[in-house]
Amino acid sequence: MSAETPRALFVDLDDTFLAPDKSIPAANLELMDRLDELGIELVPCTGRHVGGVPETMRAHPCVRHIVASNGGIVHDVQAGRDIHQVAMPTELIVGLYERLRELPVIFDAFADGHAYSEQARKHLFDQIDVPEGLRAYLKGGRTFVDASIPELLPTVGPVTKLSLFFVDAEGARAIDEGIAAAGCLYYVQTSASNYEAMHVDATKGAALSWLSREMGWPIEQVYAFGDNNNDLTMLEAAGHGVAMANGNDAAKRAAKSVAPPAADGGVGLFMRGLL
Repeated sequence: MSAETPRALFVDLDDTFLAPDKSIPAANLELMDRLDELGIELVPCTGRHVGGVPETMRAHPCVRHIVASNGGIVHDVQAGRDIHQVAMPTELIVGLYERLRELPVIFDAFADGHAYSEQARKHLFDQIDVPEGLRAYLKGGRTFVDASIPELLPTVGPVTKLSLFFVDAEGARAIDEGIAAAGCLYYVQTSASNYEAMHVDATKGAALSWLSREMGWPIEQVYAFGDNNNDLTMLEAAGHGVAMANGNDAAKRAAKSVAPPAADGGVGLFMRGLL
């Protein structure tokens, strides 16, 4: 391979590799087949849990690793196990939960390849400010439990991400203050009513750098595609950061190039000229 040939593509999913309706556009399906032919790896790099990555991608031979929970997990697909993990301290999760317990806030914990959500707060999914398609995806992708999150924690593996949805300004303010008080947590806002909280060492950029070192991929031959705030570290860490045309201004500032919109299969269209 020449110095210009990509060795790996790290791709965000929602509104990047996936269209707004959560489907995989034809150009991106074609790209996966082409990458497999060339021996180039496609790495889904997402805020979702591992099981939330579409089966079409998880089963494709060009996908051998998954970065999940915004960098909290690097998963080996063939081995079926996590090979790198940055967990959130249990005491900080419980402390944040107690701050928010009485507020209309959805408090979802990502662990063991699931997004655990309290059955008692399920009705709040109908009150948050999100598009209807996303609402349906969220409700369908959660594992609802009767226990509270603090009661659940001793029964599951390490938590790598919290997804916190609020219905009013009081909830947003309480989340912001609670994460600031925790010290070693940070959050990114990915929609009008959602904060995603992780350990400060868990970012997409850090996971990209770690896996690239492990696989021997020169960083200048690593591409990353994203559209939102949780993609910024990845766009900056890659040799070639590419924002989607539908991405926010911060993503475009962090990137070196801009790809066509996700709805059109922008990742696949962008890469056609390079492969």
